[in-house]
Amino acid sequence: MNHSQVTALWSQCLVEELIRQGAGFFCISPGSRSTPLTIAIARNPNARFRLFPDERSAGFYALGYARATGMPAVLVCTSGTAVANYFPAVVEASADARPMIVLSADRPFELLETGANQTIRQQDIFGSYTRWSFQLPTPDMGTPLASLLTTAGHAVRKSIASPAGPVHLNVPFREPLVPETPDLDHPWVLPVRTWLESGDSWTRFEITDKSPSPEGLDALMEILETSENPLFVAGSIERPEDADAVEALALTLGVPLFADLNSGIRISRHCLPWQLAFQSESFIERFRPDAVIHFGGSLIGKQPGLAIRSWRPVHYAVVREHPDRFGQDHNVTLTVEASLSLVADVLSGCRTPSKAIDASGFFTAASEAVEREACAPDLPVNEISAARIASSLVDERHGLFVSNSMPARDMDSYAAPTADTTVPTALNRGVSGIDGIISTAAGFSAGLDKPVVLLIGDISFLHDLNALSLLRHDWNRVIVVVLNNGGGGIFSFLPVSSQTDVFEQCFATPQSFSVRSAAETFGIGYTHPDTNREFTDVLSRAIEEGASTIIEVTGSREENLQLHQRIKEAIVASAELIPIG
Repeated sequence: MNHSQVTALWSQCLVEELIRQGAGFFCISPGSRSTPLTIAIARNPNARFRLFPDERSAGFYALGYARATGMPAVLVCTSGTAVANYFPAVVEASADARPMIVLSADRPFELLETGANQTIRQQDIFGSYTRWSFQLPTPDMGTPLASLLTTAGHAVRKSIASPAGPVHLNVPFREPLVPETPDLDHPWVLPVRTWLESGDSWTRFEITDKSPSPEGLDALMEILETSENPLFVAGSIERPEDADAVEALALTLGVPLFADLNSGIRISRHCLPWQLAFQSESFIERFRPDAVIHFGGSLIGKQPGLAIRSWRPVHYAVVREHPDRFGQDHNVTLTVEASLSLVADVLSGCRTPSKAIDASGFFTAASEAVEREACAPDLPVNEISAARIASSLVDERHGLFVSNSMPARDMDSYAAPTADTTVPTALNRGVSGIDGIISTAAGFSAGLDKPVVLLIGDISFLHDLNALSLLRHDWNRVIVVVLNNGGGGIFSFLPVSSQTDVFEQCFATPQSFSVRSAAETFGIGYTHPDTNREFTDVLSRAIEEGASTIIEVTGSREENLQLHQRIKEAIVASAELIPIG
């Protein structure tokens, strides 16, 4: 076979085995050097793919797809800075243990570091952020095709195994790049002919749930049965079945449950909004658990961690599937690496704690304060009410995606726990960046095959503006709620806001772009409600229609700061007036 035929079969085998291993969704960015891979994908009837002019956006889209499905999307790009544009999404996927596979086309060995155009050092470009990084040889009949198939299989396995994360395969190609039909009767092909005809993967991998060790279960059961005032914490949880199991455990035992927004349980009607309680120092002082069992990963807010640090519980146990180090305060006394649902099922048989704290009166009063100060129907729609109303309207037919900075904090703190079933909820909290949010939400929608409500700030919106082009497609249905306060609102809550001579110029990030014009540019519907009543009506219709649209909520940073301060004062007053315990 000639070189073009070898390159064609090489690319076809690599793509086919990825598909058979379950990684059959491809995010392709156009380029010349990746021509063999792109054509192999486009001509494979079992491949699903989308085209992305911007590799950075493609990377975050793949991240959103992984959040929704638990499986990696495969990113395909040409050589040079194209692969470098995946870096932010790779870092987020690594930090938050989300699967992803990068197939970067490269120049061959003889062109590296020679001044050849569009050539950089791509091998191991992502450093320690990958679960596996591998340099493939240039397509050649001296390399057995079976070794290519095992490489593809291993890439998928490393991406989804615990901890899941990104895998990078760097694939150099020599010209000519346009493929020719290979000779399948050639001796080089014979060892894989059966595989080609079978439809089966070359190697089968079985990855099962991690069963908890008897010693770990005994230790957790002893903690529960000897504590008088335990607290459950649900951090970031990947699988809905794990979230459901943790919620059921708390209900069965009557143990208070603090559910982070990233757990997927936060807006369940069975969960009390403990985020409100952590705004009151008095509450924290009067509610002192002697044991904390933390299910899952990290939390959005810092207040729960500060409270646990001040309580100094006898036991602080963490149950999670990842072997990675956890606990920035270095106060974890027990770590159990196991399936959350399996652990929860066993613990449900424990004795109910002898002293359970009933704080329902406080939560009723605190929630009423939020409704009164921010959410009355005729009040101007604001950042708190937008989050609370949005959380009350989504259900299992939709997904909820929340941007970092203030939207994440407001949704976590003030969401209304009204959902009857688990609502797919996601944030980019691995490293909490504001980049690629619209792209990630679009990928989340595609993976769920459901409309997604996105709550996003104006600076995050501007940061990923070109991703609005994705929302015109039916497979990316995102209802974008833009909270536009003319800049970076979170900085008003930070100590640097006192530095008035430099604050506005260097930190507040003032902007005056038109959200309406952006919507018109990309052909997306736009509305701008004024009151909470109007916002509820507009968002309800948008959710019911399920098509992409942009809803702008405008306000000022100063008014937003004052509203948060008033609500906190009302919550503190509620904690002082209502007996707890």
